[in-house]
Amino acid sequence: MAQPKAENKFTLYYFPTSYSSQKVLLSLFEKELSFTPRLVSLFSGQHNQPWYVKLNPEGAHVPVLQDETADLTITDPASIMEYVDKSSENGETLFPDESSELGRQVKKLCKRLDMVEMDIITYGIIYHPHLSEVGCQISGAEQRSMRENFANRLSYLTELAAAHPALRDSYLTKSQIAAQKFDTITDEAKVKGHLEDLRRLMKDIEQQLKDLKEKNGDVADILWLFGPMFTAADIHLTVLLNRLTLLGMDKHYFSQNLCPHIDSYFSQVKKRPTYVRLEKEISTLRLTLLWENFKAWSPLVAGVAALGLVGGGAYLVYQKNK
Repeated sequence: MAQPKAENKFTLYYFPTSYSSQKVLLSLFEKELSFTPRLVSLFSGQHNQPWYVKLNPEGAHVPVLQDETADLTITDPASIMEYVDKSSENGETLFPDESSELGRQVKKLCKRLDMVEMDIITYGIIYHPHLSEVGCQISGAEQRSMRENFANRLSYLTELAAAHPALRDSYLTKSQIAAQKFDTITDEAKVKGHLEDLRRLMKDIEQQLKDLKEKNGDVADILWLFGPMFTAADIHLTVLLNRLTLLGMDKHYFSQNLCPHIDSYFSQVKKRPTYVRLEKEISTLRLTLLWENFKAWSPLVAGVAALGLVGGGAYLVYQKNK
């Protein structure tokens, strides 16, 4: 794999555990593009702070990509992925020309995968844990924090709207969206509806992978959604499968017995260098959050313990990823 270009014209505002951020990160990794990272913590609510709302007034969360050489800011994840693909000739072509049948099929599946409302599914599982057959893999403490943050989001956004008149419309829009999603997330029947829609999508993808494998036989050892080329549709599916695994829904949607081709696909994608890099980014974030919480609890103790914590954390990351 070629080395990333030395120039660094991109700044990415993101959070590694954010579903949309992961799609953009994988796109940048696949295209071997370097960028200046700017973490926007969802846990501490930085995505609702005035400085970020000014940057991304219509966006619900993250990411945002800035191209400093073009003086351009892009806030829509799908548009960021396309822009990244056009910005580098390295790696695979994520979006084949739409004048071709392949390009049209990739774009069609991207749109369908992008329609999965993963925030509703994620919080739906957290609010209704019995819907996850093997149990959500997010820690209990994180789940409690996520429930509390979501429940308090409406009043918090209303307060921010009053405190920042210039951003009032943006905050009120965010509060309306939050209220609508909260109604959906806390309604088990509605969450089940989203899960059923996802089941139909996964069934179609399983059939697509099966047909592709039967058509190609043993010609290629590695086949993605549309053959040997890894496309933007594969990025969408990779992040989806990763999130379903985190929610404890992998056996429910793509077990070896239920969807053997998707199960094999995910085993294959987890060996891809860009996926390994994403996993390391998430592992590093966990240590960063632990350290930030520790500093907030006791700055004096944190300063004394810094060397030991960093050293121990590095060892844990090594053990997890070796």
